Amino acid sequence: MNPVCQECETQVNTVPTIIEYQGEEIFLFDPVVCEPCLHKLCERYSTQCANCGGCIPPYSQVGVLKGNEGRTQVVHMTTSCTTVGSAFYGYWGKGQLRNFIQIEACS
Repeated sequence: MNPVCQECETQVNTVPTIIEYQGEEIFLFDPVVCEPCLHKLCERYSTQCANCGGCIPPYSQVGVLKGNEGRTQVVHMTTSCTTVGSAFYGYWGKGQLRNFIQIEACS
């Protein structure tokens, strides 16, 4: 039996769900979401990378920049964008950081 999309409850034929969105190839394993729903989630919940300005789709691993006045910005977890030098990361969810943690600094 095929898994069911958590958004619309239709059967999903393949996991991961693979789409291209604004030049980003997305492979989504968890949660299980069908292609049409993943496109809708990307349109609604994607955010902008603070370093390159590119799209960060939902359910992406991100680096976190701690800004002034308690604001945070997110960056892609790539060698070209993760220039933060800090040890903060999380996952970009539906319009907010999920599982945001700080890793111990190496000495």
